[in-house]
Amino acid sequence: MNDIIISVRDLCKCFGDFVAVDHITFDVKRGEIFGFLGANGAGKTTAMRMLCGLSYPTSGRGMVAGYDVMTQGEEIKKHIGYMSQKFSLYDDLTVRENIRLYAGIYGLSRYQMLRRTVEMLNRLHFRSEIDTLVGSLPLGWKHCDFASPGGGFSRRTYGRSGPGYPSSILGDDL
Repeated sequence: MNDIIISVRDLCKCFGDFVAVDHITFDVKRGEIFGFLGANGAGKTTAMRMLCGLSYPTSGRGMVAGYDVMTQGEEIKKHIGYMSQKFSLYDDLTVRENIRLYAGIYGLSRYQMLRRTVEMLNRLHFRSEIDTLVGSLPLGWKHCDFASPGGGFSRRTYGRSGPGYPSSILGDDL
């Protein structure tokens, strides 16, 4: 069995004469935690956008969850979770309403949405907050430590990344 979930070879992204991502090569195995380190403007977010199927590379090869970054961006989006630099939940909606919104965006059926909502809330120890406005959640509920189910990420962002059972979760500037 091939445990490589992300494979990148000589991936490049240019904007005119400006080279934003310059021949990056790496593999990430299932279950591994992998990150980009670098200064602002180093190309980390641009690389993430290519891996998420949001931007196409100028050259090179890349596979994410078995899908080609050059030609299968829409399939990649269906099989990954993405945590952006900024929180992407709506503070004026409840936890339940945010989950429903993103489950709909991921194209889940009503049955899948209900089942996965319960699973996600249990995994994040968040059931008691289902009808709470996200903007009013105390800081202690929004963040967790590395020993808790959120794996060190913000609970609300981790939860947002996963209603579709992604095979990979990609995070930008966490």
